[in-house]
Amino acid sequence: MNLIKDPWLPIVRRDGSKEKIAIHDILRDYKENPVMELEAPRPDFKNALYQLLIGIVQVAAMPERERAWKKLFSEPYNPEDFSERVLEYENCFEIDSDGPAFMQDFNLPEDNKRESLKNLFINLPANEHYTPSNQFFKKEAPLYIDVYWAAIALYTLQIFAPGGGRGHKAGIRGGGPITTLVLPEKKSSLWCKIWLNVISKEYVAGLSGELSLNSASDIFPWMKLTAGDEVYPSQCNPFQMYFGMPRRIRFEFGEPAVCEISGVQSKKTVTGYKTRHSGNDYKGLWTHPLTPYHSPNKDGDLLSLKPKKGGIGYKHWLSLALGTEKISRSINIELLNELYRKDITKKIGVQAWSCGYSMDKMKSECWYESKMPLYSIDRVEAKDVANFVGVLIQQAQEISSSLRYAIKSCWANRPKDLSGDMSFLDSSFWQNTESSFYSILERLINNLENIEVTNSLVDEWGMILKKEVESLFDSNALAQQEDGLNMKRVIKARRGLNAGIGKMINKLQILKGEEE
Repeated sequence: MNLIKDPWLPIVRRDGSKEKIAIHDILRDYKENPVMELEAPRPDFKNALYQLLIGIVQVAAMPERERAWKKLFSEPYNPEDFSERVLEYENCFEIDSDGPAFMQDFNLPEDNKRESLKNLFINLPANEHYTPSNQFFKKEAPLYIDVYWAAIALYTLQIFAPGGGRGHKAGIRGGGPITTLVLPEKKSSLWCKIWLNVISKEYVAGLSGELSLNSASDIFPWMKLTAGDEVYPSQCNPFQMYFGMPRRIRFEFGEPAVCEISGVQSKKTVTGYKTRHSGNDYKGLWTHPLTPYHSPNKDGDLLSLKPKKGGIGYKHWLSLALGTEKISRSINIELLNELYRKDITKKIGVQAWSCGYSMDKMKSECWYESKMPLYSIDRVEAKDVANFVGVLIQQAQEISSSLRYAIKSCWANRPKDLSGDMSFLDSSFWQNTESSFYSILERLINNLENIEVTNSLVDEWGMILKKEVESLFDSNALAQQEDGLNMKRVIKARRGLNAGIGKMINKLQILKGEEE
């Protein structure tokens, strides 16, 4: 059973029809009725599928130069040519094989303990008493998984994997990294979505890794024996970043059954797996093209950016879309300013699809994803936008904190000592102001030189934040008081919040320029 040769991938075409195709056939009928979207039983699987397809296309069909990249965006490869390129790696994508098998360790000793399918999923922790809040959690582990979806589950685990205890290593980007994919804003083919994230050969030299190492085993680590050693970029092809394999796992297969993930009758299933410690231990400076990085210390070390409890939203736009002094945006977003990509970006409009698991050590807290607009702007404009937007976001964060303290002040005499999860309040605030922020952002970018417009945006943002915190205060102030209704506390807290609103509006004024 082969992941790229067999017709198993669920897709939707332009006319709305659905079918299952082989990965090497994604350009079939491109001119008449192209593939538009993937379907998957879980959001994390869908994101992993995109990363897998980007990696396969990057390896099999990389353009030589950016000029060729631009041409192939509008006029893709001939379907037969593309299929031939992908099938060149057919033997690297077997799932059930006595030798190398996709994402599996083929020299795993036979006497290793058998594991249930529970720990194949990041959100199904071994601790029975741990109940994460994310939407994928199921109390019982599946008994049967379709072979192809089991392969995608394993791929998802390998690319997002946190450390799994003694000898069970984290993914090549560390545990639970944010992945930022560039997508068109307008309805577009699957090919366009994939191709926006593919890098031409002239830029690959800037990635971690050694281009001269180009055998299959230099790209796909399951094609050779696992030594359990530290693995550095200089020992691998750059594209191993798409296929990092930190965990040593080998599937066990069962008879036909209904897949408990997809709900579809499967001819062959995975019923368990064997695993062993001492997988590939990725060390050194790996900079994955689809992930933003930050420098947490003066030594210049780079760590992948990771989602935190509360999700990914517009307060992260500056870091993910433009980058900051301490955070470097992902390479695929960085390249949007390249000459040929800038033309396409302005023509179709693009957005970042940012996804990842929020992790508490080895436990998943939640799967988060968000889409936010991207703009191709020059460095001078980007600096002006960053300065302006930085203040907008900072004041949103400060007034959000003021709101949280004000609500606690309503509920208790000693608000700093009040325990309990207040994340619902933060989530409401950020969600309710998100569309307004992006509206202001777009008008800012289109009117950077118009002081009258930018000044009006400052006032508008101040009023939006004021209205939202007042609304949230009014709807929460009289709830959950620890010692009954105390209107004196409520009135005092409202006065404190009003003072915070006044400070926020005053601080926003530094953004205003003098009108003629």
